[in-house]
Amino acid sequence: MEPSRTRRLAAWAAAAALLPLALASPARAVNRYTIQPNSPKPAACDNSGTIPAGTWLQNKVCGYFIGTALAGTSFDVHETAASGYHYGRDHGSNNLCAWIPPAALSPNPTGTAAVSCSDTIKQAIAHRRSFGYDFNAPPHDQTDGTAITVDPACGAFYNYYSDSTYGSGALRDPAGTPSSEVRYRFTANGGAGMVVRDAALGWVFMSRACVTDWRGVVFDDQND
Repeated sequence: MEPSRTRRLAAWAAAAALLPLALASPARAVNRYTIQPNSPKPAACDNSGTIPAGTWLQNKVCGYFIGTALAGTSFDVHETAASGYHYGRDHGSNNLCAWIPPAALSPNPTGTAAVSCSDTIKQAIAHRRSFGYDFNAPPHDQTDGTAITVDPACGAFYNYYSDSTYGSGALRDPAGTPSSEVRYRFTANGGAGMVVRDAALGWVFMSRACVTDWRGVVFDDQND
């Protein structure tokens, strides 16, 4: 009888060892959508009109422009705010975590993806010094840029940052030719790009080396 009892105890032990695995939650997945062209600018932030190339990438709800999620690219939604803004990963040429305004996604998911944008990243990029410096105004003081003069031959670009560290980047995704007057907002980390608003192209990146007249802009490096 003893060998039989030993076998039963071994079986119970094996079953108990497997129980935590059986009860463990499956890995969380998020829905993947497609960015739509001519997405509306966020009315929640007192904007109107559309963004022909796709939609803005922003550091938080109603935050700074930090890139463009181009139409036709994928976006993995990790969180949706009460305003309709979505936090998640953009799979354009930059492949990074950011917020996008409401109504920029396809009506239905195109698939699922693993979680790849953490709360840590979300909290870090909410503060402006995480992605730039030499801002044109103190925190919460302006929502637009300051007029400067640039060389239009340099061109403008939809994106710059390379990843979710927002530590550096390279100008990418040509947006067209800007006018000689644009409105400067800040310089992107790494120094190779700056965010400006062009009257026709909207928010874009340009090379800081293309500035021909700063027109007395006073830089501010306070964090928010």
